[in-house]
Amino acid sequence: MNQFDSTKVTGGAQTDLGLRTFLLGTYRYMAMAMAVTAVVAFFTGQAITNGVIPVSLIYNPITAIASFLIIVFGFGAVGKKLPSMSQGGVLAFLFGFAAFMGVLMSAYATAFFDPTIVAKIFFMTVAMFGALSLFGYTTKFNLSAVVKYAFAAFMGYVLIGLVGMFVPALSVFAGGTFGMIINIVALAAIAVITAWETQHLKRVYYAYANDASMQGKMQAFGAASLLLAFINMFQILMNLFGRE
Repeated sequence: MNQFDSTKVTGGAQTDLGLRTFLLGTYRYMAMAMAVTAVVAFFTGQAITNGVIPVSLIYNPITAIASFLIIVFGFGAVGKKLPSMSQGGVLAFLFGFAAFMGVLMSAYATAFFDPTIVAKIFFMTVAMFGALSLFGYTTKFNLSAVVKYAFAAFMGYVLIGLVGMFVPALSVFAGGTFGMIINIVALAAIAVITAWETQHLKRVYYAYANDASMQGKMQAFGAASLLLAFINMFQILMNLFGRE
């Protein structure tokens, strides 16, 4: 009886250690991808500041719509082909996506924003993201029951943001009561999505517990999803608190 209990405890400890290793690998990939985003954002921002790249080339409604479609279809296509892709292919997607987001985030590396405020909100995002990830890791509540509503709310926010580029009164960046309400709703939605992402990664680990190759690919793909959530959270917090 005692031997059986000891075996169960040992097996549970090994499973927990494996899960922690899997999640740490995922967040390590995310950190590396975030570094790529930051470097690309900096150099693209410098190119914009020096007039090498016209700011209107990156920040216009057509580019915004195209970027949205690229992200949606890119994640969808890679997600479907993940089992047949190589580890290198998934990593190429992760770092290519990170560089792409760096171009889109380049405005934050230019003179358009106060660097002190950007840094302050970045660390605010890190703290919020970390807390939500910890909640997703520890909670026993199945977030799948509510995340579909969070996704719907966030998609509504994105669509309003796109419409706001053509109708300034509906802009999520313009401030005012409407903009504040929309951004608060979006922040709540991305908070739920972030916590769910971590909880989902736990399920992924158990689903592919005996498939090291698939686990490695899911780490890279999960890192891309987490990076997207982090960047969305940062942008929303900038909309709410980034104005001087």
